[in-house]
Amino acid sequence: MTQIIRHLNAFVEGYSTHLELEELMPPKLQDQSEETKAGGLIAGYDVSFGFQKLEASIKLASQQREVMKHVGLAPGVHKRFTFRGHAVSEINGENEDHVIVIEGRLQSDPGNWAAQTIAKPDYKIASILFYRHLVAGSVMHHIDLKNMIGIVNGVDQYSDARNALGF
Repeated sequence: MTQIIRHLNAFVEGYSTHLELEELMPPKLQDQSEETKAGGLIAGYDVSFGFQKLEASIKLASQQREVMKHVGLAPGVHKRFTFRGHAVSEINGENEDHVIVIEGRLQSDPGNWAAQTIAKPDYKIASILFYRHLVAGSVMHHIDLKNMIGIVNGVDQYSDARNALGF
């Protein structure tokens, strides 16, 4: 077991949730694919067409107005979310920082309210147009939907497509 996330924080338009953040789910990077059954194949084959839509979520331990005020904004209005994690290796004690930056729209599930319990709202970050994940300062993933950028481990996977389209 190496590089276990020990601490994390989320910033919603600059507001730190370090006293409230309980859980973070970064975007899942999964292929958007379609099965083909071409005549010369002996089995179906999934053809990738890029990524599935990106979504992320956070769970807080309070009804935080500094977060709530970013829910339900006008169409086309996206907000910036920055997540920071501190990972430590169980093998050699080496530290790594993780930084994730997302631009998207915040949606809210206020959770169940009951007397003498903590209502834990869930927030989903949908309509993500920009996602970048840095590990120890190096780009692991950088996805920019508007500009057709898809960098994985420092290599731009879509530069040929952009060049072909004249971007």
